[in-house]
Amino acid sequence: MNIKLALSVIFLWNMVSQVHAGIYVEISGGQSSGLPIAIVPFNVEGADKSELEDISQVVRNDLDNSGQFKATPIHDIRQFPHKIHQVDFPYWQSLGVEDVVIGHIQKVSGSRYSVHFELLDVIRQKTGNMGSAPLLAMQFDNIEPKQFRALAHHISDLIFEKLIGIKGIFSTRIAYISVLPGTKGDINTLEVADSDGFNPKPLYRSTFPLMSPSWSPDGRQIAFVSFDKDRASINIVDVITGKVQKVTQFPGLNQAPAWSPDNRTLAVVLSKDGSPKIYLVDLVEKKLNRLTDGSSIDTEPYFTPDGNAVVFTSNRGGKPQIYKVALATKKVERLTFTGDYNAKPSVTPDGKRLVMLHRGDDGLFSIAVQSLKTGELKLLTRSSLSDSPSLAANGMMVLFGLEEGDKEVLGAVSLDGRVKIRLPAREGNVKDPAWSPFALSKS
Repeated sequence: MNIKLALSVIFLWNMVSQVHAGIYVEISGGQSSGLPIAIVPFNVEGADKSELEDISQVVRNDLDNSGQFKATPIHDIRQFPHKIHQVDFPYWQSLGVEDVVIGHIQKVSGSRYSVHFELLDVIRQKTGNMGSAPLLAMQFDNIEPKQFRALAHHISDLIFEKLIGIKGIFSTRIAYISVLPGTKGDINTLEVADSDGFNPKPLYRSTFPLMSPSWSPDGRQIAFVSFDKDRASINIVDVITGKVQKVTQFPGLNQAPAWSPDNRTLAVVLSKDGSPKIYLVDLVEKKLNRLTDGSSIDTEPYFTPDGNAVVFTSNRGGKPQIYKVALATKKVERLTFTGDYNAKPSVTPDGKRLVMLHRGDDGLFSIAVQSLKTGELKLLTRSSLSDSPSLAANGMMVLFGLEEGDKEVLGAVSLDGRVKIRLPAREGNVKDPAWSPFALSKS
C-alpha cells in the first residue's frame, strides 16, 4: 500500500484537524453551577509580587475550568486574609462561598521561597473568626520562581481531591502535533505542554507528517506515527531525554499506537498483510501478534482499563462503529448502534462509559459518551468538525479538536457536558491532542 493510499484510509477515520498552536485556556461555555469557592490572592513577603507567577490565579483558573467549582471573581473579593485568624467567616458566608483558600509566599534566601496555603470550610464555621481546623494546611519550602506554576497545579490537585473526592488532573500534561510553515515546507513537531497549554516543550521535529501521539501509562514515553521519506513508522520517544526508538516500519500502514495498562504492549494498526488490522507489539519480548481478522478496516485501538480487551473502530458492519475484542479469546462484540458513524473510542477509568466521535443525522460531529451498561448515548459537543477525543486521567474531561470559524482549535468538555473550554491558538497549526496519565516523570 503506497503512502497516499495509506493516508486516505487513515483520513476515513480521523477527519484530521489542524489546530493552531501556542495554546492557552479560555472558557467558552460558562460554569453556572459548581461548588462555590474563593481563592484569595496570596500574600507575598520579601519580593516584588509582580515579578512572580500568581499562584492563586493559576489555582483559580484550574478549579474554575474543571467544571466542578464556581470560583468567586477576584473583583468581587473585598477582604484579603492570608492567615486563618484574619478570616472573617461571616463575610465569606454572605458571599455564598463554601470554601476559602488563603496563602502566603515568603522569600527565604536568594531565589528560594516558602509557600504556605490553607483550605478553609466556610459553611461549618461558627460565628466570628473561631472555628474548626483547616481542611488542608501545607507548606512547601525551597521553591524557585520557575516552579511556581507547577506548584500551583499541585495545590489545585490537592484541593480538588479533598473537596470532590477524585484525583485532580491539573498537574498532567497534553501532547499534540504542531505544524509551522518553514522555508522548505512545513515543520512538524511533537510537543508536550501543561494541561492548561503553558510551558510547551518540543520532543521531536520532522519535515514529514507526524500524528497519533499516545502516552505510556507511566508518563515516561510517547508513541507516535511518523512518515519520514513517505514511509510510515511507529516510534517511541522518551519524554525526558528525547531519545527516539522505532517500533514498526512495515510496508503500508503503521498507525494508531495505544498502550496497554501494564506499559508492556502497544496495540497498533498495520496493513502489511492486506486490510488494516490490529496487532499487539510486546515491547519486552519484541513479539508481534495479530489480534483482529477478516477483510474489514480495523483501526483506532484502545485498551480497556483492566487490560483484558481492546475497543476499536471498524467498518465490518458496513459503517464505522465501535467494537470490543477480548485478548484471551479474540471474540468480537459490537458496542455502538446509535448513528451511522462512531469512531475514536476510549473507555473511562471506571470501565463504565465509552467516549467517542459521533456523527448525528444532521451530519454534525459530536464528542459523545455512552453507557456500556445501558447503551444510552449523550452528546457533549456539536460542531461541523470535531476530532480526536482524548480522556483525562480521572475520566472527568475530554480534550478534542474542533472547527471555529475558519480555524481549528483545541477544546475540552467535562464529561457531564456542563463546561466547555477552548484552547485557542496564537500561531501555527496543531492536531491530534492526547492527555497524559497521572504518573508523570519530572522534567
